Amino acid sequence: MKVKLRSQPQVASLRMLLLLALLGAAMALRTLPPKRSLDTMAGFFPESSTPAPLPKVQCWVFNVEFMNCTWDNSSGPQSTNLTLYYWYREPRKECGQYIFTGSITSGCWFGSEDIDIYKNFNLDLLAPGEAGRHSKQEIKLQDQVIPWAPDNLTVSNVSDSQLELNWTNSYKAMCLEHLVQYKSDIDSGWTEQTVQQRQQFVLPSVDGHKLYTFRVRSRFSPYCGNAQQWSQWSHVVQWGGRRPREQPSLPLLETVLIPLGLLTGFIILITMLTRLERVWVILMPRIPNLKSLDDLVTTHQGNFSTWSGVSKGLAESLQPDYSERLCHVSELPPKTGAQAEGCEVSPCSQHSPYWVPPPSYSLDPEP
Repeated sequence: MKVKLRSQPQVASLRMLLLLALLGAAMALRTLPPKRSLDTMAGFFPESSTPAPLPKVQCWVFNVEFMNCTWDNSSGPQSTNLTLYYWYREPRKECGQYIFTGSITSGCWFGSEDIDIYKNFNLDLLAPGEAGRHSKQEIKLQDQVIPWAPDNLTVSNVSDSQLELNWTNSYKAMCLEHLVQYKSDIDSGWTEQTVQQRQQFVLPSVDGHKLYTFRVRSRFSPYCGNAQQWSQWSHVVQWGGRRPREQPSLPLLETVLIPLGLLTGFIILITMLTRLERVWVILMPRIPNLKSLDDLVTTHQGNFSTWSGVSKGLAESLQPDYSERLCHVSELPPKTGAQAEGCEVSPCSQHSPYWVPPPSYSLDPEP
C-alpha cells in the first residue's frame, strides 16, 4: 500500500485552522450566562399544585333539641359555598338548612328529628366544582351535648344553721352533673361544689347575719356521655340577714317621712283639743259654788248668764227669734150665746177682772 505524504506547508495550515477553532470555542464559553440554580431552573417546568385543606366542622347539641354544625372560613378565603353531607347509616343526605356568614355558607342547623346522640354522626364537607377536595369526619354526639342553664333556684333554711338549695333542669336529671358556687358578702371569691344527678345542695354552718349568694350550671354527666362543655350560669339567688343596698327608699321612709307624719298628727291633735276645750267652756257653764253666790248677787246683780260664763252670743242664740201675743184665760160665769169664748169676744190684750199680775221679786240684798 502506498501512502501519500502531505507536504510541510499543508500541515502548517491545518495546525493554524485547529488553533483558530479552539480559540473560537474559548471565546464562546466566556459569553455564556452564569450557571442557574436548580430552583431557578425548576421554574421553567410546571409542577402540580396541592389544593388547600377544607376547614374542620364543629358540632354542638343544645339540650338535645337542636344542633349547630359550623366551620371556620377564616382559615382561608372561600370563593364558593361549601356543601355538607351527613349520615348515620347510608344513604347520606345534604344539609337542609344552611347557616350563612354574609353570602357564604358557614354551617348547618339540625332539628331534633335529625339528632341521634348515641350513633356515630358522619360528615362530608365538599367544595363544589373542585374534584377531590372534601373533608370527612365522624363525631360522637353524646360528647357534644350542652344542656340549658338550671332555673327555678330556691333557698330555704332547714334548720338554724343549714341552708338547702334546690333547682330544676329541662333535661333528665340522671344524665346531668352540676357545679354549685356560693359565697357570703364578706368572701372575696366563690366556693365550688360538684353535685351528681341530684338537683339539691345543702350548706351547713351558715351565719344568719351574712348574705349568701348561690348560682348553678350543668353539663352532660359521664353516665350518659363524656361532654366537657358546661351550660351557662343560672340566675343568682340570695339568702341572709342583710338587705340589698339597691333600695334606699325604705330607709328614707323610715327615718324622715314617718317621724314627720307623727309630728304633723300630734300638732293636729293639740289644735283639735284646744278648740274642743273652748267649745266645752262655752257650752258647759261653771257649776255654782256656795262661796261664789255672793258674786251673783253683788257683782252680776243677779244676772245668771254673765255669772256662769255663758257668752252673750250663745245666750242670744238661745233666745227665740219669734214673738207672740199673750192670751190669758180665766174662768167666767156661764153665759149664753156668742160670749162663751172669752178670747173670741174681746181681744186678748184685755185682761179679765180675775187676772192678777205676777209678783215682782227683788234681788237687792237686805240691809
